[in-house]
Amino acid sequence: MQLKLDMGEAAASTKKHSQAQYRVVVSCNKCGGMHEMGISVMLDDGPIDKRSIGAQYEGKTLPKSLADLTNNSVTCPKTGRQSIQKNNEQIFLIPPKN
Repeated sequence: MQLKLDMGEAAASTKKHSQAQYRVVVSCNKCGGMHEMGISVMLDDGPIDKRSIGAQYEGKTLPKSLADLTNNSVTCPKTGRQSIQKNNEQIFLIPPKN
């Protein structure tokens, strides 16, 4: 007996939901450079290229792990001063390398 699936059923049956670990970098309020936050987040629906969390989740509710990033301070390696990036367009997800 042969089982036939239409294309929609075949795609749905092979689709895997896997999480990926994304590094987080921010645009620095002190020097304007990009700095690692030293934090990574696990996401199901992250971007395939570097992208801001504001762009990735436009019109959607941010996952709590990402919403909490606006409360974390980052030390600028150039100035030694700490800052907090509150702008979601300036907080970026970096996907894992394949």
